[in-house]
Amino acid sequence: MSAVSTAALADIHEADAFEDNEDQHNSDVEHEKADIKRSWQRWWSTYTIRTCSKIRQTRALNKDPLTEQTDKKKLGLRILQIIGGRLLAISVFVAVLAALMVPLQNSVGIETFNFGTMSFNWKTNPRESLVPFDSSFNDYNILLDGHAHTTVSDGRLSPEQLVDYSIAQGCNAVIVTDHNTVRGGLRAEQYAKAKYPGQFVVIPGMEYSNCRIHMNFININSTVKAGNKEFPSDEDMQLAIDHVHELGGLVIVNHIPWSNRTLERLGMPRLLNHPSIESLISWGVDGFEIINQATFDLPTFQHIQARNSSSGRPLILITGSDVHKPNTAFAWTVLRTESLSKEAIMEEIQNARTSFLFDPTGNRAQIIPGYSSRYLALAPLIELADYFSTFYDRYSGQYSFHGTHCQRDIVDFHSLSVGCFVVYLVAGVLLFELVYQMLGLAASFVKQRIKQRGIPASHT
Repeated sequence: MSAVSTAALADIHEADAFEDNEDQHNSDVEHEKADIKRSWQRWWSTYTIRTCSKIRQTRALNKDPLTEQTDKKKLGLRILQIIGGRLLAISVFVAVLAALMVPLQNSVGIETFNFGTMSFNWKTNPRESLVPFDSSFNDYNILLDGHAHTTVSDGRLSPEQLVDYSIAQGCNAVIVTDHNTVRGGLRAEQYAKAKYPGQFVVIPGMEYSNCRIHMNFININSTVKAGNKEFPSDEDMQLAIDHVHELGGLVIVNHIPWSNRTLERLGMPRLLNHPSIESLISWGVDGFEIINQATFDLPTFQHIQARNSSSGRPLILITGSDVHKPNTAFAWTVLRTESLSKEAIMEEIQNARTSFLFDPTGNRAQIIPGYSSRYLALAPLIELADYFSTFYDRYSGQYSFHGTHCQRDIVDFHSLSVGCFVVYLVAGVLLFELVYQMLGLAASFVKQRIKQRGIPASHT
């Protein structure tokens, strides 16, 4: 190879090396520029963030106190508006609810149990464990319930059910005495004649009921309206007694202990100005109910016994379950008759030839009524109404059976209960607001954390 060629090759290699160095230099310059740019961007980002933070801090420090106070007042007013609005809404709701619930609680006709579907396929036999008070009646053949009610007045059993119920309680006779009407007794008598001919006797009657006295008018077929008013006078009662005798019936004075018992909070007897035993005898009553449900009227019993032993006109002693709804039986009137007929039974009663069985613990009747579907449907509302009834007590006294009550209503409001209810209501609303705001803050915190974790680190 010649000298010229060797020199040329050397020049070429030198040129290539220069170009390589130039390229490396240019690459280094570009990297340096990129590094400077990234450094500037980081500085600017940091500066912007710090500057904005300082600006916010400066604004906060230099904020007008009046403006800050105004904002706080607005915030406080807003909070009060929210709480006040909720309190008002809840108060209106509670007031409307109470206005609807209280009448529901006091309404008549909402029975807990459905007595209308009850049947009585069982029977008790008081003969097995009881003996007559008067041992001379050990050979009795009549077990009588002398006082019973049906759905025609305020009883829970229909006249037909009452007959079946009386048989289940061991009776073979019953005197049906609905308040101020004989319709229940007549229906029961018709049913017994059709279903139990020669086996069971119904004696129709009515209970003369008002604010002075309750008396059974027995063995009558028409309602006695004479002298029957809310507060009858002595003359009115005398008129009613005479009218019953004209109809061929008898008059029995009912449950004197119940009538004279002092009513709670009212401080007066259940029946006002009840006539004395001697006054009633002078007006011509025929007898007295000496056992009503589980109450043995010993003073009246002793009074009549003493009088019967020394007087020409004997007075009748009779017992009555006074059944309004199926219950335990405590007493039975016993008689000895020649036949199982209304006429034979009435003859013995009229001549005061009666005795009785009495068990103060009662029998073990199988009384299991089912719940009323109407009650179950309304039970949640009724229980709610019971809560509002804790705000007051209402004492209506004895019902007159003439559409009114014998005593004036007394209503006692319990201001402490009402005040505590208001405190509970306000405390409940405030607690709700506190929990609501805390849950809101917790939700905001969680959202912020989720958002922060979702941002790439290079952007921070």
